[in-house]
Amino acid sequence: MATGLSPRRPMLYGGLLGSGSAMLQAFAASVLRPIAASLPLLALCGELSANEIQKGEYLARAADCVGCHTSNPSRLFAGGYRVPTPFGDVYSTNITPEHDTGIGGYSEDEFVRAVREGVRRDGTDLYPAMPYDSFARMSRDDVLAIRTYLLAQTPIIQPRPRNTLPFPFNQRWALRLWKLANYRPGSFTLDRSRTEAWNRGAYLVDVLGHCGACHTPRNVTFGEDDDHKLAGGAAGIWRAFNITGDKTAGIGGWSDDELSRFLKTGAVAGKAFASGPMAETVTNSLQHLSDDDIRAIVAYLRDVPPQSGDEQQPRFSWSGTITASAAEPGNVAQGSTHTAGDLYGSLCSGCHGLNGSGPPDSSYATLTHNSTLGAATPANVVMTILTGVKAGDVAGRKSMAAFADWLDDGQVASLANYVTAHFGNPELSVTAADVRQMRAGSTTEQTVTLLAGQALVMTGAGLSFGLLLLLARRSRLAARLSDFMSAHRDTQ
Repeated sequence: MATGLSPRRPMLYGGLLGSGSAMLQAFAASVLRPIAASLPLLALCGELSANEIQKGEYLARAADCVGCHTSNPSRLFAGGYRVPTPFGDVYSTNITPEHDTGIGGYSEDEFVRAVREGVRRDGTDLYPAMPYDSFARMSRDDVLAIRTYLLAQTPIIQPRPRNTLPFPFNQRWALRLWKLANYRPGSFTLDRSRTEAWNRGAYLVDVLGHCGACHTPRNVTFGEDDDHKLAGGAAGIWRAFNITGDKTAGIGGWSDDELSRFLKTGAVAGKAFASGPMAETVTNSLQHLSDDDIRAIVAYLRDVPPQSGDEQQPRFSWSGTITASAAEPGNVAQGSTHTAGDLYGSLCSGCHGLNGSGPPDSSYATLTHNSTLGAATPANVVMTILTGVKAGDVAGRKSMAAFADWLDDGQVASLANYVTAHFGNPELSVTAADVRQMRAGSTTEQTVTLLAGQALVMTGAGLSFGLLLLLARRSRLAARLSDFMSAHRDTQ
């Protein structure tokens, strides 16, 4: 029967099928097999990338990047955090991977230069509120790991607020002079005579953790005073305490376990409860470090040369000299009929106890034997009242409310004087004017006065030296003239 098919069509179909099969085999050989073969390599690359991100996250924690580059907890790393300095306020930059306002456009070399040399992508010098003088010795691998972690974050568009720096501190060219006096590039070198833990601690304290940025006093050029390393400094208005081994001014009276516990939790009953920038550092950084790294930090701090200070006895040894009473009269607050005792009883005793002993679980600070109240300066007491404590619920610690909007300057001064007299160093005292200055949060006026005084002293020294040279020159000239006249008379 006729089928209507040409006898050649089955041959044609067979040829097409054979050709298609050959093409599939060729496609599999040339495309699918290489892809299949590369899958393990791609998986390995993904694993390596994930490991690099994880490493970068840990290093970013150790360097406390989130603490200074986050002003809004819902916008991590977007910058805008206010950093008070002796010269005015500096605002941190956006370090999310957003291209225009963040670091998305930075190459590896540009990012490394910004972190270790303090130079922006456009070549502009960064203010040393960014501690690149410490980061200068960070390894390139560590810097790039942090970059990898940051590039994995959500891009956020957020321009940096304008710094509020008066003239001449707003002139960035002057930073070249500061760098010339204080910036020392280099690399971290292992001390072969020390243990591995000591070297790790040195890297964490001096480089990644940049502890000296707050805990080391500043010299006349406002760089870190290496002759008094970690002997106590300033973090804005807050006082960063002496963390050398001195038994009176420093941490010489702390055990290793107490130091480790404080770094991890910010709380050691009978010694100290972290507040201000230190509490934030514990929350954002230190609590995330491994136990080995915490022990390495302690090992290194134990070896820092002791430095004395203004303290007459250890800060934690004070327990007050006055018997506490919530209704005790005295120190009538500005604009209020409430006494300082009334303020303590209504605002503080519920958490800290009438006798300052705090709760048994140390969720709130004990006020007796507390380094903040036993310090040689009342700055941290006042700032704690004004700004509260952001404890982050680390190890069960509870945050404390800020009273800046509730109490006027006189009330804050009265309350500060009350708690130091009853539970801490009774020699401490503040006035409403002191509180007003601390509330303003800037020491620019004092810095300008200090710089002007330094300039006058240097100018006076220069003029005196010049005058002495002039007098000496005149004296030598007079002596030569006298010798000449004497010789002239002898020849006559």
